[in-house]
Amino acid sequence: MSAYFNTQSVWITGASSGIGKALAHELSSRGAYVILSARSTDKLEAVKKSLPYPDQAEVVVLDMLDDDAIQRVATDVLSRHSDLFMLINNAGRSQRSQVIETDYSVYKELMNLNYFSVVHLTKQVLPTLYRNNSGHIITLSSVAGKLGAPYRSGYAASKHALHGFFDCLRSEAWHHGVIVSLICPGYVNTPIAHNAISADGKALGKADPDNANGMSPEYVAKAICDAAEKRKEEVLLGGKELLGIQLKRFFPGILRSMLKKKSKQSD
Repeated sequence: MSAYFNTQSVWITGASSGIGKALAHELSSRGAYVILSARSTDKLEAVKKSLPYPDQAEVVVLDMLDDDAIQRVATDVLSRHSDLFMLINNAGRSQRSQVIETDYSVYKELMNLNYFSVVHLTKQVLPTLYRNNSGHIITLSSVAGKLGAPYRSGYAASKHALHGFFDCLRSEAWHHGVIVSLICPGYVNTPIAHNAISADGKALGKADPDNANGMSPEYVAKAICDAAEKRKEEVLLGGKELLGIQLKRFFPGILRSMLKKKSKQSD
């Protein structure tokens, strides 16, 4: 059990698979009461059943692309959990397509899911955290929130937007006892590439070697929970892909050349 999480209510979006599912297991093992959200009731129930303490968990179905549902579900959750301690904004989707080939609707969907829905749910929860003068908001960004790479223009844009919003919120929320953390993983071995949006809006449906060889969701979940206990406000997770962030800061010309070469190799 963890003193930081024990008996605390934690709401996780995108909890049916990948990092969200791993977070549910890690938090349950640390004594948290976990609220699991995603679109699939069956998948969420399966996650709940597999937790170390399934009696300290509940399923709350939520489609993050439905604005009305976000408001309705948040009202319901907060009516039953007025002591909500943590919101983990994990739901999101990646992208694999060139700008020139990508339909404009793809960009709208990526921004609506990865950015606007996160802002909406955060704003629903924030008054309760302010009123309690405590709490923690954790948002899953990405290394793509720090730099842009080929075939991820919409995804990177949505993650960059998260940094702008939550950096601003952090500067306001600390006055109310609320911690704001951004987590920036690199490659993680999840179905994110299979589910990534392609140029026409359909799922890519195939593996990405970088993700296939990436960190395990369990490793990432543990690192996130450890960072939360230390009240870290921004965390970078990964291997060699983190070098890009350092290059952008100190040697941006080298990074730009590398990315141009990578794009040419992929054409």
